[in-house]
Amino acid sequence: MLRVVFDTNVLISAIISDGRPRELLMKGISKEFAIVTSDLLLRELGTVLRRPKFKTDEDEIHRIILALMQVAEVVEVVSKFNLVKEDPKDDVVVETAYDGKANFIVSGDRHLLALNSFRGIKIVRVKQMFTCFEEKTS
Repeated sequence: MLRVVFDTNVLISAIISDGRPRELLMKGISKEFAIVTSDLLLRELGTVLRRPKFKTDEDEIHRIILALMQVAEVVEVVSKFNLVKEDPKDDVVVETAYDGKANFIVSGDRHLLALNSFRGIKIVRVKQMFTCFEEKTS
């Protein structure tokens, strides 16, 4: 089964609006692939959801994170990479994917997307991830 790490920006899009990111998240929830995450990424998700523009209260944030923990494999991050010079905070996404033996990182972040791949882990946009599924089923 494919193993996929969602960057926080994709999760936020999936949570706040309908569209392809939500559709992709639902595929993971329905076990079409394994969602891989880490405490570090879940913490970042909570931090971002607390921004005033999202108008998310603590109960809702707690429910979202608990729901993700129930459907995802939460891996311990032990690796440390210094890959994304322009935005070192993005390294945690790659570290989660590497330690979680993921096949893909799905992101909208230009710094991560510029890497294309890392040690066999493909870094793709939501649309590209759907293309990968279509290729596997045809």
